[in-house]
Amino acid sequence: MASDGVAHKVVSVILRLFELCCAIIVLGILSRFAYEINLAGVDMDGRLIYTMVVAGIAIVYSIFFCPPFDALFVAFAFDFILFIMWLVAYALLQSRTAGLSCSAGWYLDYWGYYWGHFWTIGPAGTVRVNSAGCGEWRTVLAFSFIAWFLHLLSGILGAYVFRNYVMVKDVVHSAKQQMRKMSHSTRVSSAYNRESTNMEATQEGAAPTETQQVV
Repeated sequence: MASDGVAHKVVSVILRLFELCCAIIVLGILSRFAYEINLAGVDMDGRLIYTMVVAGIAIVYSIFFCPPFDALFVAFAFDFILFIMWLVAYALLQSRTAGLSCSAGWYLDYWGYYWGHFWTIGPAGTVRVNSAGCGEWRTVLAFSFIAWFLHLLSGILGAYVFRNYVMVKDVVHSAKQQMRKMSHSTRVSSAYNRESTNMEATQEGAAPTETQQVV
């Protein structure tokens, strides 16, 4: 099975499905937060918008390139691009809380504050947020991290399969076509030579007969 690249295709599909799940989860949570922000009438953090865009692109890409066709492995370079995009998104999100997670000032005055609708109670910094939206924020961070790692694996796997299976198949197919053409040309040439020889022999045998008839 490995010799035909089937095992690699199965692994590729599994990676694509996990990538799709990660992107859907991240986009779903951030879309919910965008809705809460819209209710409050404030601007959404640009880093969150960037992450939503990356998640949206990843969803489309994972769906279209999920089928295990040889031609789709050519797109392995885009996996490396998504790997970088997800890595940047994760770094940007992580920098907002600076490793403090749900105790950082940004979380207390922005994410948790608007997630828990505390803007309806009082100004940011004057309301006790507690752990409102903490689980969702950690989920976004976790699946953003997993997403860039999965796309890195997909890129490496795609490059390996393309180099060792797809290109080899193309070379073998091209070689077979050339062999067929050469074989066909050889048969045609051989048949032409036999026909020419027969015609010459016929002409040589007919020449003495005609001479005898003249005499």
